[in-house]
Amino acid sequence: MARKTRPSISAFELEDEKPISMRRLWLKDHKTALFIIGAIVVFALVFFGIRWYNNQANPVTKFMSASAKNFNSSFHFDVTVSTDDQPVMRYSGAYRADPSKQNMWVAYDADYGSYTYSGAVYAVDEDRVAGSLYKNKWRVRDVTEKVLNFFDFNTDYRAGSFDGASFLRFTDLTSRFTAGEVNDFMKLLKSRLSGSSELAKLDIHSSDNGKTYTYDINTGAFFELVRDKGASIFFSALDYDAFVALYEMNRSTAAYSDLIFSFTIDGSGSLSALSLSLSDDYASYAIECTMTDVGKTEVEIPAEFLTAAGIEQ
Repeated sequence: MARKTRPSISAFELEDEKPISMRRLWLKDHKTALFIIGAIVVFALVFFGIRWYNNQANPVTKFMSASAKNFNSSFHFDVTVSTDDQPVMRYSGAYRADPSKQNMWVAYDADYGSYTYSGAVYAVDEDRVAGSLYKNKWRVRDVTEKVLNFFDFNTDYRAGSFDGASFLRFTDLTSRFTAGEVNDFMKLLKSRLSGSSELAKLDIHSSDNGKTYTYDINTGAFFELVRDKGASIFFSALDYDAFVALYEMNRSTAAYSDLIFSFTIDGSGSLSALSLSLSDDYASYAIECTMTDVGKTEVEIPAEFLTAAGIEQ
């Protein structure tokens, strides 16, 4: 029988064949590890992708994004506070801010029914003052710390996160609550408000004016959440004990109160309306706010106010 001849391999071809064979052997030996690594990578992408999507779809995230857009530009506002459907306070005015320079301009008129007054805030460079005009006289005060604390909080807020420390400084509540625990409680609250739950029923309605998110909050469940999960947010144990005692005395009233929180985001992604109402068997209270001309509003600071503050025009 004649032998079959095998084609000869040149030295150059042999050198090319070696790396290919080595790669095949390496892949064969490490196939299981590669499958495991690939599975981990795919799982991580899916897991974090779902978390990212859920976070973006969370109505609280949408609220933060929309309100940050307003407060980092400009808008006209109209706020009405009412009791038993009767207005008791109203504020209307204009707001503009330049976060990059920490500048702010606000001018408004307030109506308390029995009396009215005008107010203004001017924070430009080193001049940070606020004042109110009552009986034809401007009363001015320095608000440097308040303005700086606002922009400190705003830096994290517009990035999509809530900073408890700067929030407490801005609201002058550092002596009553603990920053780190406030952050944790806000994360818990955000997760509970991601959709309908025992804490709140969520209704989403779309119209030509935008999309409206309405929470029908179970006040009993809310206060119990603060009682059971929010003890550590109180800076003082005495404050927490006082809160629990007050809640226990008013448990039945809280359990049967209607608390509605609603906000509307328009087609441009701006916050156009905001409302909060609370009612029980005895009375009802409501705060309603509308915001218009977002990003297009100019604020006119009264010249008399600047003169009273000693600011050159």
